[in-house]
Amino acid sequence: MQVLLIEDNEDDAELIRDALCEHSPHDVLLTWADRLETGLLKLAESSADAVLVDLSLPDSQGMDTLVRVRAQAHEAAVIVLTGLDNDLVAEKSLLHGAQDYLVKGRLTGDGLKRAIRYAMGRHRVEQALRKSEERFHLTCLATRDGIWDWDITSGETWFNDAYLTIYGPGLKAREIGRIPWADHIHPEDRTSILAGLNQTLESDKNLWTAEYRFRRTDGTYAYVIDHGYVLRNYAGTPYRMIGAKTDISDRRQAETMHAVQLAVGLALEESVSLNEAVPKILRAMCELQGWTLGALWLVDTRHAVLRCNALWHPSGQQTETFAQVYRTLFLRQDLGMAGRAWKTDAPAFCSDILNEADFPAHDAARDAGLHGAIAFPIHAGKEILGIMEFFTVDVLHPAVSRLERIAELGAMISQFLDRKDLERQLRQAQKMEALGRMAGGVAHDFNNLLTIINSWAELLMDEPGLTSRAQRGMAQIREAGNKATGLTRQLLAFTRHQVVERQSLNLNDRVSDIVELMKRVIGEDIHLVLTLDPTLGRIKADPGQIEQVVMNLVVNARDAMPHGGRLELETGEVMISHSDPFWPDPLPPGPYVTLAVRDTGCGMSAETLAHVFEPFFTTKELGKGTGLGLSTVYGIVRQSSGTVGITSEVGKGTSFTIYLPRLEEDADAPRVVTQPKVTSEQSETILLVEDNDMVRGLAHTVLVAQHYHVLAARSGEEALEMVRRQGRHIALLVTDMVMPGMGGAQLAHELQILQPDIKVILTSGYSGRDETLLKTFDTQVAFLPKPYTPESLTKAVAAALESQTWQGSCKDTSHST
Repeated sequence: MQVLLIEDNEDDAELIRDALCEHSPHDVLLTWADRLETGLLKLAESSADAVLVDLSLPDSQGMDTLVRVRAQAHEAAVIVLTGLDNDLVAEKSLLHGAQDYLVKGRLTGDGLKRAIRYAMGRHRVEQALRKSEERFHLTCLATRDGIWDWDITSGETWFNDAYLTIYGPGLKAREIGRIPWADHIHPEDRTSILAGLNQTLESDKNLWTAEYRFRRTDGTYAYVIDHGYVLRNYAGTPYRMIGAKTDISDRRQAETMHAVQLAVGLALEESVSLNEAVPKILRAMCELQGWTLGALWLVDTRHAVLRCNALWHPSGQQTETFAQVYRTLFLRQDLGMAGRAWKTDAPAFCSDILNEADFPAHDAARDAGLHGAIAFPIHAGKEILGIMEFFTVDVLHPAVSRLERIAELGAMISQFLDRKDLERQLRQAQKMEALGRMAGGVAHDFNNLLTIINSWAELLMDEPGLTSRAQRGMAQIREAGNKATGLTRQLLAFTRHQVVERQSLNLNDRVSDIVELMKRVIGEDIHLVLTLDPTLGRIKADPGQIEQVVMNLVVNARDAMPHGGRLELETGEVMISHSDPFWPDPLPPGPYVTLAVRDTGCGMSAETLAHVFEPFFTTKELGKGTGLGLSTVYGIVRQSSGTVGITSEVGKGTSFTIYLPRLEEDADAPRVVTQPKVTSEQSETILLVEDNDMVRGLAHTVLVAQHYHVLAARSGEEALEMVRRQGRHIALLVTDMVMPGMGGAQLAHELQILQPDIKVILTSGYSGRDETLLKTFDTQVAFLPKPYTPESLTKAVAAALESQTWQGSCKDTSHST
């Protein structure tokens, strides 16, 4: 929404900007002008949806300001925004073209945005009415309207041919004071219309306009708008009146439908879900269209029927009886208007449901006096979500335009569902990204601390003279550190920054290898069923991570079945032909290997499903879970270029489906990793760069103990200056990747320019970027993840120094997590 603010007070302008953009800064594009002329230039340069203008400006004052803005604003709504609370000024502002008058001191952000939306809506309605009036005048010029000329003095009246053809002759006899077409006015409208006309004749007004129902020659009634002009003599006595009747039945229907669309659009915009919007939509459509009852039927795909989800009707015992009967029905395709619309996927129309013997609740409909019915489908994506159906006490006459407008309403609601779903996906993606950044940052800091805790615990365990109590304490510290390391690795798996060793593997083998472990985990009261595709293709993934995925899903299923049940694991293959934009993580086309894990447990609500992959989200009691199981599954699968599908229904179980890209048949065999030897006598010079003082001190202690000559620096800049100043040959650089100023990757690049044969080990506690970074270097670069231990550090250093051309990741295998 583009808004132009013309306000000379900078503080007020800033407050208004904050109010509009505080909660949803991307929804409003605010442009500010502190003078009227500046604002008019901005309007000339680009269009705006709404203009907020103060009447008191340095270069313009009062209503003149509003008149000039209104003339330049064209299609934009104009809102007077002033500190003056004056009813007279407010009335004049509205008369001079403003859509609203707001006092600054009373505004809130939501109130201001709501006022802008309403002003824009009113402006659109005003424009539509103006265009309708223009069409009316053109019609009059073309003499398609019923023109009449009434001689009040004599009582004689002239009608043109169009009038006589459509409405027939009025009262032609000379009956002074008798309005010649009075008998043709609908009985319900006659008294008020004649009273209004007589009041105009008795006053000093010259113009008279009325809308009412007027009888046609075929006996049906048309909605007409009647314009008349009164001619008076010098004494003010009326002696003649000329006017024209315009049949506005179609226009009135269009305006009604336009009002319905506005009401439906407003209900949709103000609602977060279809369930919240439906009652508002049903009521608005019934009241504006004059319909008696509205219902929403949702498709039950499992049982192939329609179920009534919502129903609205005004108070009344007969209608209530019908509603009670109708909402308990289950409609098949072709049964009733809703079933017909479901089957044809198009609007369905019935002039009188009482003429259809197979209409459900026929007797109740007769007792309620219902006749006409209309229904139309609404979609979610490409599938029919449900049917909206309406009834009226009038017998309906088929009209193509009515069906077209009803179809437009269905399309409008369907577009809303699509947009809301895309908004939900965007919000979920943004939320998961933000959570990932936070979790990754926490893991990075924790890994520095755990490197210190775990390594010193390991070093001190080997100290001579420790008491048995001290040894037990150090063992407890090491065990707690290892568990904390496991938690940080789970966080890194969720954020897809965990270091992995991918290799070609068969998913069936990984599932089969842990069958016995699964049985022990789930217990005897859960029946485990494996359905493994013998022709399953291979995938590229970390074997340990895949086993972690399977076990996390199995544990999740077990917890959902506290009283036992059935757990199914099924592998298979599927070909994705096109990316579905409505998936949370759309897959590129290609072949995929799938793993489905289904349980018959308690299932999950829609609200729980929206949070199921978020870290630390759990429905378990306090202390019963970390909330990292499913988020770890999500991170591992996404890191392996796959996605996770999930379906669940409360009380009926849950199904997770893992999709992983299938490898070609000639995929590379698993890489064999050899463990380097650790030597006891060293003489090489190692440059150690680490911004964390405690981690740097630890690594320095470990490397010096291995008889290396170690140069330590706290930053990339300090390390580079040290090398340039001393001119010493550096055999190996061990550097943290993420440091203030110059990072480890940049430092490695600079040092390789100075000493091309230098070996490099990059370390980090937050890295899934190792593969990308390593590709930018030669084969003399390796990666060591944090937290590392003295053993893993010395092994990585020894491997780097001993190899001629060596590159890869150095995993810490000294402790299990």
